[in-house]
Order: sequence, then C-alpha cells, then structure tokens
Amino acid sequence: MVDFFRSLAAKLNIFPCPICRCGNGGGENFFCPDCEEKMHRITGPRCRACGGELNTALALCSTCLSEKKRPWSGAVSVYEYCDLTRRMIHRFKFFNHPELARPFGIAASERMRQEKEFKADVVVPIPLHFTRQYSRSFNQAALIAEVVAGELGIAFCNGLIRKKRTVHQSRLKKEARRKNPHGVFAVRYPDLLRGKCVLLIDDVFTTGATLSAATKELLKSGSGPVFVLTVARPPRY
Repeated sequence: MVDFFRSLAAKLNIFPCPICRCGNGGGENFFCPDCEEKMHRITGPRCRACGGELNTALALCSTCLSEKKRPWSGAVSVYEYCDLTRRMIHRFKFFNHPELARPFGIAASERMRQEKEFKADVVVPIPLHFTRQYSRSFNQAALIAEVVAGELGIAFCNGLIRKKRTVHQSRLKKEARRKNPHGVFAVRYPDLLRGKCVLLIDDVFTTGATLSAATKELLKSGSGPVFVLTVARPPRY
C-alpha cells in the first residue's frame, strides 16, 4: 500500500524535486538524479576526522593534519559545500524552507548506512540559541537529525543547549572561529546520553570548532563515543 501511494505521488508530481520542481524526485521530495549530479557528493576516500575529501596518503586530510586531535571517533560529510549545494543550504537556513530537511536528511542517512564501524544509539543535533531559533522559526540541524533518526531507526534527543549566542562562524576568520564556541554548550539530559554512542549532526563542517565544543561537553557528561555527521564540507582547493 505504501508503494502504491508513493507511485501515485510521483505520477501526480505532488512532491517534486525541491530544486528544479521536476517529477523525478520519487514523489517524496527527494533531489532528482540530475540535481544530485550537480551537488558534488563526496566520493572515494574520505578524511576520518572531518568527512571531507582525502587529499593525502594518510587517514587524515591536510587540514586535519594541521589541527589538534578531534575529540570525536569519526566523521562523514555528504556533499562539498559549493555551488548548488551551498545555495540550497542557504535557502534552507535563511529563506524559510524547512522542507529541505527531508532530502538532506535522506542523503545523510544513506551515507551513514555505509558506515560499518560506528553504530549510534541516539541522534543529537547541534542546537541554536533560543533567540536565533525564534527568529528563524526552526533549527536546521534538528530537522535533519529527526529525519536521520527516523530513517536509521534510532532515538532522537535534543540533548544539548546553547548557553549563549555567538557570532555566525561564517563571518569570522579561522582563529576567531576556534574561540567562538568556547563555553557555549551544556548537556540538557545527561542521564539519557550516559554511555550512549552519539551521532552528532550539523549542517556544515567548517573548522570543526562548534562540533568540537559540543563533543567535549557530551563526553564530559558521560556519553559514549561521538560520531559526527554533516551535510556538507568545504572542498579542498
């Protein structure tokens, strides 16, 4: 019966591709194959520390080799943060298109199914400060995380809070980005996360400073290992 309604939705173009509006989105608001091809999925060897393209002969990319050891156990990212992917993430976050959480979440879930070394118990999103969430009306990381949790059949928990509002990471230089999230996060439900393997989700991985600060708080509160999943990572130039 589910397959029947999916087929009917596709034929009627009820949920077309959210980018080009064609009917090849599978009737479920997926990105169609033509748009997917333009979104630069990261393929081939990936850096174990950030999930981006691997550009060295080691397990870490050149960027992560120059950074301090990441506090998480591993990371994956789905797309390169450029061109069409960048425009769609901006549309999602800043132009009130929460429906884009579904195709991004589906893509992220597909990528996580390939990850055999880490099995998450709970999905936790990077939180927004309440003032920013009020102005935006939603937290993009939480919407993606809910889709991922549903697709992978694991628990979702808004287990982190953001104690203070910070400047957007995209507006800061590299060194300022590292310092910006310091002391920002707190664990809201330590009892629910204690000993649990956490899949920590955000939309974009830049320097990793925000994810690092959140991971340290989770580990400090007694969580099990943390694995990072992001929708996009800037390409290597």
